[in-house]
Amino acid sequence: MICHGQTGENTIYPMVPRLGGQQVQYLAWQLKQFKSHTRADPNAQIYMWPVAQAMTQQEIQLVAKYYAAQSPMHSASSPRPGVSAGKQIFLQGIAAQGVPACMACHAVNATGRGIFPRLAGQRYGYIVQQLTYLHDGNRVNPIMQPVAEKLTNRQMQDVAAYLSGLH
Repeated sequence: MICHGQTGENTIYPMVPRLGGQQVQYLAWQLKQFKSHTRADPNAQIYMWPVAQAMTQQEIQLVAKYYAAQSPMHSASSPRPGVSAGKQIFLQGIAAQGVPACMACHAVNATGRGIFPRLAGQRYGYIVQQLTYLHDGNRVNPIMQPVAEKLTNRQMQDVAAYLSGLH
């Protein structure tokens, strides 16, 4: 709760993800990856590995269910440039680059499903950071890494602009 806040909507740290309303399966999966050190991006190693290491499987499930039950927060920031381009990438993908539509996994309204996280209303900086980690190989994910590797920095920023503004 120190970093994410009681309801998962911490507003102090801009690179900390919003957890309120996130998919329970996704939250549990991420906590298990932190615990096993298989999610090894820089922030995971510094902040989440020690926290998850101390958690039991039951505590992981309870924390995941708790944050999933909270109301999702919506971005209060003003619209960013690139929203239109980001929406097109999210809904249609980029066929010429072999990038599928993001909505195929994350749902048409970006609320996520199962192990695919809710992205609607997530922090802009956090989305860009995670896409960059995936693009550069600092975060390994067999589903997202091959997609992120094909995106340019501008396209990552555009998708983040669109997603951070969704409710």
